[in-house]
Amino acid sequence: MKRLFYIVIDLLITYGSIFLAFYILANINMLEDFQRNFEAFVIITPFIGLLYFVLMYAFGLYSITRKELGEVIYTVFLISLCLMVGIMGICFFVRNIAFAFPRSVILLGALFYFVFLTIWRISVWVMERKAHGIKTITIIGDDTEKLRTAIIRKYSNLYHIVNLCKEDDPYLSTKIRSVDEIFIGSDVSSQTRNKILPICIKYEKNVCFVPEYFDLSIMASSFRKTDDIPTYSLSNMSLSPEENFVKRTIDLIFGMVAFIVALPIGLIVSILIKLDGGPVFYAQERLTEGGRKFKILKFRTMIPNAEKISGPILAGENDPRITKIGRFIRAIRLDEIPQIINILRGDMSIVGPRPERSFFVAQFEKDIPEYHYRLKVKAGLTGLAQIEGKYNTSVEDKLRYDLIYINNYSILKDMLIMLQTIKILFMKESTEGVVSNEIALSSQKEKTTQPLWEKHAMPRSVKVR
Repeated sequence: MKRLFYIVIDLLITYGSIFLAFYILANINMLEDFQRNFEAFVIITPFIGLLYFVLMYAFGLYSITRKELGEVIYTVFLISLCLMVGIMGICFFVRNIAFAFPRSVILLGALFYFVFLTIWRISVWVMERKAHGIKTITIIGDDTEKLRTAIIRKYSNLYHIVNLCKEDDPYLSTKIRSVDEIFIGSDVSSQTRNKILPICIKYEKNVCFVPEYFDLSIMASSFRKTDDIPTYSLSNMSLSPEENFVKRTIDLIFGMVAFIVALPIGLIVSILIKLDGGPVFYAQERLTEGGRKFKILKFRTMIPNAEKISGPILAGENDPRITKIGRFIRAIRLDEIPQIINILRGDMSIVGPRPERSFFVAQFEKDIPEYHYRLKVKAGLTGLAQIEGKYNTSVEDKLRYDLIYINNYSILKDMLIMLQTIKILFMKESTEGVVSNEIALSSQKEKTTQPLWEKHAMPRSVKVR
């Protein structure tokens, strides 16, 4: 009911802003044919509401309690911008009103609904935060440091950690009853979970848990009755031939459009890189569906032959190998533009797990056998791990996001991920490198049996949602 109320207010603000733009422009005689102009608006009114709802849902503005205030304002700005462009697009395709809906109304209306929606959404954020308050929590698990650090760093205004418990804690039941919410680590055994959940249900405690990889398969399972026995069928983590055909068709259509749109930008970036010296493009071997190798294309952002010095390592937050122009290109993801060619070739899809190098895949699979499940689908330009995580999100958590995507695949989810990718393009934290590569660079020469991703101090923090 609360969400419905928010939707109604959002739409009233959006339509009211356009009405206000009409009123102001009509009163200063900037509309030549007010009646025809307003009739054009009435015709596309349902499309505006539908587009706004899709954008709000895709960008997650109906769940803002855990978002930072700056992210809320940025999201409103992005929605306003996309809505303005979308309205212009609708007017273009509905030819009989293409020139009847004044661009001045669209632009002024966008300014108004950005301002009013920002004020409204800040008010909602404040109310939601006050209603939530600071919840006391108990974290259960033998390895809870990552989860504890993530909560303190990101959600200190929402949660207060009261207890850190191991699963064999004799006072576990008491520590569960004494708090508002329970967080369960991925290392907690199924036997202990079976003990915890009845207690939480009995005392009405909210539960948040980090899933094991098997849990992700269960979440995507479908009900299939066997005679009178209730059974569930687990996903085999692959797409059907029909799904692959539709996905490939979408890749070709969107890929061609993206190629045409990105061509001028790509030419400018190419010139900037060439002026900086060295080759424009960088090709590197990666793995895609079924472990097939292919050459991924990128705009070069590092000094030529960077890995002759360092060997194969992940890019760091202050990586000295990245050029000045490369740092700017990476910040807004322009280095990924040439991968449109990989998509058109069929090496990659628009949406899917990011392609990884065989060197790192071999290292990761030693410690995480489930890592090869990522290769059940074609690699992607963007994916769930990219919109929900960051560049330096841990290997385990990126894998969790990738498996969630594979197990819950649908065309609609692909479309939503494409939209949500727009949101992260200009968010700095989404492009941050691993903590520091200085240690990695100096330690590359040292021989050790420690897994590479641990040796380079890759943070393995847990994202709490």
